[in-house]
Amino acid sequence: MPEPQGEQYVKRGSELANGLAACGFCHGLTPDPQAVLSGGRHLEDLYGEVYAPNITPSQSGVGDWSSQDLVRAIRLSVGPEDVRLSPKFHKGMEWLADEDVYSIVAYLRTVTPVDSDVTRRELSTIDRYTVGILDSAKEVEGYVPALDPKNQKAYGQYLTNHIARCSTCHNSPGTLLTTESYLAGGQEFEANGEVRLVPNITGSETFGIGSWDEEEIVHYLRTGRVPGNRVVDPAFCPVGFYKNAKESDLLAIAHYLRTVNQ
Repeated sequence: MPEPQGEQYVKRGSELANGLAACGFCHGLTPDPQAVLSGGRHLEDLYGEVYAPNITPSQSGVGDWSSQDLVRAIRLSVGPEDVRLSPKFHKGMEWLADEDVYSIVAYLRTVTPVDSDVTRRELSTIDRYTVGILDSAKEVEGYVPALDPKNQKAYGQYLTNHIARCSTCHNSPGTLLTTESYLAGGQEFEANGEVRLVPNITGSETFGIGSWDEEEIVHYLRTGRVPGNRVVDPAFCPVGFYKNAKESDLLAIAHYLRTVNQ
């Protein structure tokens, strides 16, 4: 892969990491864009508890990782020497446009190194070859082009699924007999000792946000305020990051969400 270099990569990477990709929502000491990416936050995935790693360019972070290592970690949740990382939080990133994933890598190279040793989870052989196989991302071969923002619906779908990765929280949980339902809500999300059900964000007027217009959706993404002026705790949704995104990107997401049928 080409080594990501140049101010244009760093600028785009900063926009993504501190905006829609919301890297600090997991990797920051606190879930806000100002937090250093030194990891340590307690998270939960299919295997149980896990601690978000330090992704600053320090010896205890990713300072020794090559650009290819970082790309594989972002896209495939696989670290150097094929160490399996938690795939839940990067699900969808395998289809990041090359320009976007290279930009995030370039940006991560510029953040201040912080020494912070985070406990690494070791998965058992059984976990790696049962749940791990079913839950792993498939490598996307070849060049992944960037979408034209002028195609608002397609671009909004890309941002929703592969940058913001809304489905990570908002897909309904599947069972042994059913598959998860796209953006239909129902998962439990825990933060600050509270547990809440994640809402349906499809275009359904009955169950989702179909009664919201695009401006109301953008207003929510910027402020965390839903119609009626109720405020959502930013620990449960990375609106603190979304407010940094371009207005046109938020409008593209809003436009796309209203087209999603339940």
